[in-house]
Amino acid sequence: MTHFRALAATVVMTLLAACRSGSPPSGITVLIESPPDSIDDRMALSANGQRIAQLITPGLVTFNDESEPVPDLAESFRWVDDRTLEFTLRPGLTFHDGSALTTADVKATYEALLDRTLPSPRADKLEPVASIEAVDDRVLRLHLKRAYAPMLAELTIGIVPEERANDIAAQGRAPIGAGPFRFVAQPDEEHLELAPFDGYYGGKPDIRALHLRVVRDETTRVLELLKGRADLVVNAVSPAVLPMLTKQPGIHVLTRPGTGYAYIGFNVRQGPLSDPRVRRAICHLVRTEPIVEYKFHGLAVPATGMIPKSHWAYTPTAGCRYDPAEAARLLDEAGYPDPDGPGGQPRLTISYKTSTDRFRKSIALVLKQELEEGGIAIDLRALEFGTFFSDVRKGNFEMVTLKWGAVVEPDLMRWVFSSGFIPTAENHFGGLNRAGYADPEVDAALARASAAVTREERKALYAEVLRALDRDLPNVPLWHETSVAIVSDRLRGYSPSAHGFFTPLAKAHQVDGAGR
Repeated sequence: MTHFRALAATVVMTLLAACRSGSPPSGITVLIESPPDSIDDRMALSANGQRIAQLITPGLVTFNDESEPVPDLAESFRWVDDRTLEFTLRPGLTFHDGSALTTADVKATYEALLDRTLPSPRADKLEPVASIEAVDDRVLRLHLKRAYAPMLAELTIGIVPEERANDIAAQGRAPIGAGPFRFVAQPDEEHLELAPFDGYYGGKPDIRALHLRVVRDETTRVLELLKGRADLVVNAVSPAVLPMLTKQPGIHVLTRPGTGYAYIGFNVRQGPLSDPRVRRAICHLVRTEPIVEYKFHGLAVPATGMIPKSHWAYTPTAGCRYDPAEAARLLDEAGYPDPDGPGGQPRLTISYKTSTDRFRKSIALVLKQELEEGGIAIDLRALEFGTFFSDVRKGNFEMVTLKWGAVVEPDLMRWVFSSGFIPTAENHFGGLNRAGYADPEVDAALARASAAVTREERKALYAEVLRALDRDLPNVPLWHETSVAIVSDRLRGYSPSAHGFFTPLAKAHQVDGAGR
């Protein structure tokens, strides 16, 4: 807790020395903790890349806070049969350049991914599609190779103009979409300028301009909010700082139960972590409840698996209780005996990577202490996010702590745990099975779940998978985090998304001079 007391003291002292001064920037400023890997939705893998891309290039559908698919660019959708999906576009859709958005653009966007003409890490998402039929300018049918229940979740991919479908250079440099905000400029990786789009189907956002700025240091993010130089931070301020922020004039802390999922990830391809007994021993040495209580101040829920309790696909599993004696037994059995008794030399050493984010690093230090108390020495390395994320994608790690920003469609487990999605150079390191986990029975159950017709069938199959993951522990579930938005008085009507999306900005409005 020392870090957070120091942070609060720093904030207060800085405010006393330099109170809010000067005028806030025109428009609304959003602070993010790391740069987007891409603002082309087809190329984005990072949470910030995808959240920003949603504002510029929405897809046919999106997901509400209850994790249910709802129309976005589509006005409606329906299953004609278990292999045919029909969409009707909203009338009068236009892109940011003023051109009409028709089914020809949707077809071109999808076919560029299906043809593999783009090195997109999301191309696999459309693999079940056999053909695309543009019935007319507004009606489109997707014909599938097989029954594929999660198809709607894959159609959040942003739609681009037909002439941009194969041009990743132009779309990555200055994207064109039909979202609530249009691209204006990106002078460097830390600054992005957007403007409200007059032709947005939901109505022009009541925000004069939208500035997205990367601020990697948490203390600086807090100070920027308090000095009136920022208006929104989503899930990027430590829970321990929130009580102090709630007392500040002109600032509001808004929360909603979230679907973000934090976990310890293992590289199970080689080394000690290829042995499930070592992974289970680590699980038995971790205590999540004190971290949730003292680090998160209750703004998280301990997890036993990837699916949150509020989700329709949730199934309770045994989890892994804190049990140092059982951890010691497992390590002995795995060939890592205690060389000289408690407090002496470690049984083994594991490299553990995390980001330089102060809060995430503070959690890593707690986990390091817990594991070292159990005889596992930890070589902790905090890396700048870009380096950290690159290492994770390419399998250059033994152990990491990571977080999925949102768990919406349970088929995400297929992408994360099926052996066909292990990152390789061939799939541009876009595979999400970064652990390298492979189990034929899990592969088969996840494949059956993706083809199941009813939700009940899918839930039963996901329960089977969750039990297998609970047994094999390719990662250790930690907690599901509450979605937290810190909002200035200048941004009114903003309601945080359970998934941490930025899309509520489309319905918010700017109030000049409020609280400043």
